[in-house]
Amino acid sequence: MLRQFLAKILIVLSFLIGGLSSAFAKTQPLYLSFEQRLAMTYAMMAYGQTPEVQKQYLDRAQKYFMGVASLPIQKVKVRNFEEFMTRFRGQWPDTQSLALDLNYIEKDGPHAMTVFESDSPRVQRQIDQYTEWQEEQLKAMADSEPLAAKYAQSADMIGQGLLLLQNPNGHELVKEWALKENDALFTEKLKEFDHIGEKIASSGLAQSEDVSMRIMMQTMLTEYFSRLSLDSKKLIVSSFLGSDLQATDMQKFELMVQNSGPQLQKLLQIIARQGDLNPDMLKVFKTLEDAVRPVPWRQVQELIAVEKMNYQFVYFEQKPLGVGTMAQVHRAKILVNGQRQDVVVRFIKPDIEKRVQEDARILAEVATLLDSNAEFQKTGAPKLSPIVSDLTATVMAELNQKETIERQQLAATRYDKTVMMKTPTYKNFIEFHVPGIFPSVGGESRFMVQELVIGKKLDKEAAAWSELVPELKKSVTEELAKLWSWEVLFGGGFYHSDLHQGNFMVRLTDEKIRVNILDFGMGGVISPEMQRQVMMLGAGIEIRNADVIARAFWKISNKSTNQVNEVQLKSLVEARLKLNIKDPNETSIDGWTKWAMNQGLRLPYEFINLNRGIVIINKLLADAGSSMSLISMIKDFSFKNPSLVYKRLVIEEKMSPLDLVKIGWVQVMKPKEQPTSVPVISPVGLKCEGVFL
Repeated sequence: MLRQFLAKILIVLSFLIGGLSSAFAKTQPLYLSFEQRLAMTYAMMAYGQTPEVQKQYLDRAQKYFMGVASLPIQKVKVRNFEEFMTRFRGQWPDTQSLALDLNYIEKDGPHAMTVFESDSPRVQRQIDQYTEWQEEQLKAMADSEPLAAKYAQSADMIGQGLLLLQNPNGHELVKEWALKENDALFTEKLKEFDHIGEKIASSGLAQSEDVSMRIMMQTMLTEYFSRLSLDSKKLIVSSFLGSDLQATDMQKFELMVQNSGPQLQKLLQIIARQGDLNPDMLKVFKTLEDAVRPVPWRQVQELIAVEKMNYQFVYFEQKPLGVGTMAQVHRAKILVNGQRQDVVVRFIKPDIEKRVQEDARILAEVATLLDSNAEFQKTGAPKLSPIVSDLTATVMAELNQKETIERQQLAATRYDKTVMMKTPTYKNFIEFHVPGIFPSVGGESRFMVQELVIGKKLDKEAAAWSELVPELKKSVTEELAKLWSWEVLFGGGFYHSDLHQGNFMVRLTDEKIRVNILDFGMGGVISPEMQRQVMMLGAGIEIRNADVIARAFWKISNKSTNQVNEVQLKSLVEARLKLNIKDPNETSIDGWTKWAMNQGLRLPYEFINLNRGIVIINKLLADAGSSMSLISMIKDFSFKNPSLVYKRLVIEEKMSPLDLVKIGWVQVMKPKEQPTSVPVISPVGLKCEGVFL
C-alpha cells in the first residue's frame, strides 16, 4: 500500500510530518519534494539487495542528508505558484537507470533546505496552504503503519527532523529499522503495480469486439508487468514518485506503458492503429508515437562531448525534436566546409539494448501462454510466438544505426520524386524528399546527422489548409502509397515498413507540397524472387487458386523450419477456400498470412516486415478517406506494365495465362493490335494486362 510505502520516508526524514490541518483543495495533485523523492529512492535502491548492499545505500543516504543538514536554510522568492511547484519538485535526472540518477545527484552535491516566499500575499497563501496540505497527506498515508509509528514514537522522531540524523545513535536506529522493514514496505508497493495491469485488463478498458484481440490484451497486460525485472519495476515506481501520488489506476497504467520496453511499446503502437479498443486505452497507446520518455539532457551532453572529433557542433537544442521507442532526435547546427548547416541529430538511446533483451524474454513467455490458450486458438488468430520473434528481429535491426543510415541513403535514390496533385479546386506539385546524411569526419559515431527538414504531421497541415485544399490529406496519402507500392514490386524492391504519420512531415507552400520521409530504422529491400512470389500470392488469392497460393507461400517460407510440408499446405489452402470466407480482412494478403503462420508456416523476417508496411499503408489510405488500396494501385501499375507482369508470372513462374484472365483485369485484343514485345496468349488472342496484389 502507498501508506506503507511512504512510511519509510516518514522515518528517515521526519520533517515530512507536520501534523498541521488541511487547508488546500483535495483536487490538487500531491507531489513529493525533491528531497522526499530522493530519500525514497535511496530506500528503493536498497530493496531486494543483500544486507551489505542495503547498508551501503543507507550510508550514502545518511551522508547526503547530513550534508543537507549542515547547510544554512535557503530562502527563495518565487513569482507565482507554478514557479514554486517547479522548484519544490526539483530537477530529477530521469535517466533509464536509478543508479545513474543517484550518481548524478551525488555528483552535484547536497542542496540546502529551501523556504519559499513570495511578494504576493495571494501566492504566499497558496504556498503555505499547499505545504501544510502535502505534509498532512503524507502523514495520513503513514499513520496506518503500526511499526512505523512505534519506531517514530520510541525515537521521538516527530518534530525532531534533521536533528535525529545529526545524532549517531539516532541515525543508526533509523538504519537498523530500514534494514529490517525495507523489503516488506517495497514488496507491497511493487505488488500494487503488478496488479495495475491486471486491473486494467479485467476492466472494460481492455475489451474489444475482436475476441482474439481481447484475449491478447488481457493476457499481455496481466502477465507483462509482473514479469519485469526488479530494476525495471523500480523505474516504474520512480516515475510514479515524480508524479501525482493520487494518480488513478489509468494514470498509473500510462506511466507503466511509458516505462515499458521497446518491443511492447511498438506492439502497442500497432494495436492503437487498429482502432478496436476503448478510446481511453487507445489514447494511452497513441502517446507512444509522440510522447515516449526522453533521454535527459545531461546524458545527451555526455554524448555530444564524445562526438566532438566527429562533428563540429556550434549549437545543439536541449529539447528533443522527437522521441521514439528506440531513438531520440535533436535540432542542431554543425560547420560543414566553414558554413553553418541546420541538422537533425539522431541517436539510439543509451542502454536500450538491455530493455530489448528483457522484452524479448518476457514477450516470448507471454506468447507461449497465448499460443497454448485454447480459447485464443479457437479464434483462428495466428500464433503469437513467430510474430514476437519477428518483432524482436525488427527492433534488433533498428539498433544498428549504421544500417539505418544505409537504408536512408538508398531511400534518397528511390523516394525523391515529384508528382502533380490535381483536384477540381486545387493543383500543385507534391515533392517527396528524404533528408541527406552528413557523414562523420572522425570515425565511427553514435550520431546520425541529417539535413533539417521543416513540416508538420499530415493531420495538422491538412487542418491548417482545410478551406483552401480540402483534399490535401487524401491526395498526399494516395501519392505516398503509389510511390511506396511501385518501388516495392515494380522498382528495386526497397520498402519503408513503418510509414505512419509520425514518420513523415508535410509542408504546403505556393510552389509545392513537400513530403519529407523520415526514420528508416525499419525497412529493407526484397529480392526479385520475393517480388515475384508476392505477386503470385496476390494473383492466387484473387482467382482463389489453391495451387498458386500454396506454391507462393511455400517459396516465400523458411522451408527447413516449416511445421507442414508443401502437400499438407496445399490441402489446408483448399480446405480454407471451401469455407467461402467473406470478410475482406480475412481474404486479404495480411489475413492469409496470419492464417498461414497459424498453420505452422515459418515466414522470413523480410516478408513479415514488408507485410507490416502494407498494413500501415492501407491504414493510412483508409484514415484519409481514400477509396483506393494497395491492391487497386498495383492493378493500375500492372495495366501499364503488362510485359513485366507477363514475364514474371507466366514465363518465370509458369502461371497459366488463362488463370490471369479469370482475374478480369485483362484486355481483349486482336492479334494485330498486340505489341510485338508482349507474347500472344493463344488460342484466344488475349494479352495479360494486369495482375492482382
